[in-house]
This record gives sequence, structure tokens and C-alpha cells, in this order.
Amino acid sequence: MTVSSTTSDHTDGNVATSKLRRHDKFWLDDGSIVLRANDDLYKVHRSLLHRHSKTLASLQPLSSENVGWDTVDGLEVIHIPNELGVRSGDFEALLEHLYHDAPLDAEADFARIAAVFRASSKQQLDFPTIHARARSRIEQLIPSNPEAFARAHHAEEALDLAVKYDVPSIRKALYYSVATHPHPSDVPEPQANGTVSHPELAPDISARCDALLDQLIAHFTPILFTVATAGHMACTDVLAEKWMPLVIQTALDDNGLCRPLETLERIIAIDWEKEGLCAECVKDKREEWRGEQRDVWARMDEWLS
Repeated sequence: MTVSSTTSDHTDGNVATSKLRRHDKFWLDDGSIVLRANDDLYKVHRSLLHRHSKTLASLQPLSSENVGWDTVDGLEVIHIPNELGVRSGDFEALLEHLYHDAPLDAEADFARIAAVFRASSKQQLDFPTIHARARSRIEQLIPSNPEAFARAHHAEEALDLAVKYDVPSIRKALYYSVATHPHPSDVPEPQANGTVSHPELAPDISARCDALLDQLIAHFTPILFTVATAGHMACTDVLAEKWMPLVIQTALDDNGLCRPLETLERIIAIDWEKEGLCAECVKDKREEWRGEQRDVWARMDEWLS
């Protein structure tokens, strides 16, 4: 098989290829094996890849499977099976980590980490050590408790990864984030039945997000619309006066009914002493609202089961 430095068309009796490309970066002069991922060819080091991946070590050269195939630059060609679902961009990110060009350090963005996580998974190329590293980095990016919760970036893609590759530590936060927030990568459109579609997600995951949102609203509605009371009558009167403008109206203005964790955090952050509550009642109420956050977080386990 002859492949030019850029692209080539080749067809034999067994396999047809179109526009095979030598990778601009990973066509190494001292490489000892040629790997094909989709229509990209990589000349890299056999010993490095085989040391990390039993899957790659087990793949056979094309020449041993298909009469008519020969070598590229005198090296065997190993075709990564299409059924493994390895994207060329993901494989490039994996190689960049392996060759220390772009390691999964604190500077790595989510897209790079997700690419390495997919390619290194057992379902694809099975680099267990690297997969564990990528998993740890993803877990570090996603909040795991209600007090620290903030909208997760790339939440829909991250949720898909957490479900597909079984990362339970972040699933709950991601279900919450997707269910309660629109995301720039996919601006959901309301459906006729009032639910929100998430076309990037599998139908069962999208349906679970809709069900979770229903549960959150049903649970939080009476909490939000019931005026809080305090241990002292004077403080209860202050809450009765301030609850509508400071709590209910603010929540209605920014869709806070659908986001109990954030709404409770905002209630906690109000300067209630400045509004007229005594220090003792402020302390008690903040502990109560913090408990409401933890209760929502705990109930989500049941709602998602």
C-alpha cells in the first residue's frame, strides 16, 4: 500500500480506503508501527503503546488479514476497528498525553480530558492507568456536594460520559445541572408537553432529567412559598415583610423555583441582620436552609433511582 505524505486513494479486492492521511504531528521518523484510526495514519512507537494498552497489543496487522495489503514505510499497518468508536481527535489527544505534549494537568480543559477519557476507556483502547487519570480529572471539575454546587460546564457531554462509562460520583450533580439549566452547547427547546428536549442525550437520560425537574419543583414549591418563621416574634415579623420581595419575587424573576440549591444559597447569603433579624435567629435560619439544601441533595438519590 502506497500512501503519500498527505493523502492517497487506494482500493484492493478486500478493503477500500479514501484519502488516507499521514498525521501532521504523529508521523514520527523513528516510529516503529503505523496505526490507522478512521482515515488518519499515525507512525508511532509500538513499545510505548503496547506497554499501556492490551487492546492495541492484541490487534493484528492488516497484511495478515487482507491479501493485497503491504506496508507503509516498511512498517506493518494496524487498523483500529471502526466498531470501537475511536474518534481521530480523541486518539490524537491520547497520543498528546502519552508523548507529554499536552498532559492531563491542571491546565487541561474539559474537551481534552473527555477525549482522552473516551479513547482510553475499556470500551475503546483500554489504557487503564490513563483512563483512571482522566476520570480523576473529570471528577475534580464537577461539584459533589450541594454547598459547592455551581452549574457544570459541558454538563450534557459530561453526563453522557458519566452514564456511559459509569462514574457515579458525578452523575447526581450532572443530572441536576442538565435538568435545571440550559447549556450553551444545546439550547433546549420546550416541547408541546412542557418538557425540555436534550438532543445530545440518549432518550432515557433526557427523560430522567425531565422527571428529576418535576420532583425538584414539587418538593421546593411549598418551601419557597411558605414564609419562614423565626424563634422570636419580632424576627418572624421581619421575615413576613421581607420574604416576598427578597425571596419569592427574586426566585420568580430568575427561574429559581427550578433551582432549589442555588435559590437556597441566595437566601442564606442575604444580609438578614441588616434587614432586622437578630444574630441568633439569623444563625438558626441559615442552619435550617443549609439543611434544606442537604435534604434536596439526599432526596435526589431516590428521585434518580
